[in-house]
Amino acid sequence: MADPNNEICPDFASAAYAEIREDLIRASGQTEAQVTNRMVVSWTQSHRQRVDDWNQEREQEEHEAAEAAQARAAQEEEVRERQEADAEKERLEAEKKKPKMNGFNATLTVGDFITPRPAQYAISKINNFEYTELWYFSPDGCKDAQRSSQSTAEDGYGLTQVDNAVLALRPLSAFKASKSAIPDHELTFLTFLRAKNTFLTHISKAKWPQANIDALSLFFWHLENHPIRNNSDIGDLVVLHYASRVRQDWHDRLKRDEAFNIGVLNENLIRSINDELWDKVRSAKMSQVGFNQSEYRIYANTINTFPRSNASNHTSLS
Repeated sequence: MADPNNEICPDFASAAYAEIREDLIRASGQTEAQVTNRMVVSWTQSHRQRVDDWNQEREQEEHEAAEAAQARAAQEEEVRERQEADAEKERLEAEKKKPKMNGFNATLTVGDFITPRPAQYAISKINNFEYTELWYFSPDGCKDAQRSSQSTAEDGYGLTQVDNAVLALRPLSAFKASKSAIPDHELTFLTFLRAKNTFLTHISKAKWPQANIDALSLFFWHLENHPIRNNSDIGDLVVLHYASRVRQDWHDRLKRDEAFNIGVLNENLIRSINDELWDKVRSAKMSQVGFNQSEYRIYANTINTFPRSNASNHTSLS
């Protein structure tokens, strides 16, 4: 539709409209001037209506276009705000994951003694409140960790599950047990004592519950000072076997939420282990009993140094 504002009123007095004028004169009885004027008035009224209709349509179109533009702008603004919010969320998440270095006390110097550092495998175990052999905390274990820390495995990473849901990257050394590790009951008693001190220091740093740390401290203290060490020639070995078995069982029960008070010794169990080990000492064919090498040496030395009467009448705990 053309813009009616550009229309020009026809010349109704011209020859082109003569027949129309004559017909209107005959039909109305009006003069030619009156008829011509009537035609102009009629066209002008119709023209004004067309102009009004045109203007209203244009206003409507402009209004609808403005609303559409406003809607698009609002949608674009919403998308922009959402993108900014997502970007800010990603930034905050990245900031959380970004390693942070703590500050330091400018007035504090290094201490007189640095606690030996065990293998990453042992550190990972205690950070997860899991059982690990005391050998890792012994001088030999810490030296072994220092030697292996330069290996390529230290630079490798593997996946592990955290909180039973999230997968995280951890150094491969955190998963790899040392081939040199030995169970607690194969340690010498002096090594056992030194290792447990380092162990207690590290579980404190790992934020173990204080009640658990206190119970373990009592456990080791009672074993170190148990009278069987002075009253039986294999007392140290009995204590080592007790410590090895009981601590492992305690950790197993912790996982099931069934743990006992490890700080209280079970004298019946100590007697049972004492009898078990003396039965091995009394065995006539030690090589067929199934000893490990360290136990065999201990038992062999025991038999070689005891009178036969001692082997058959071992010290009782009662």
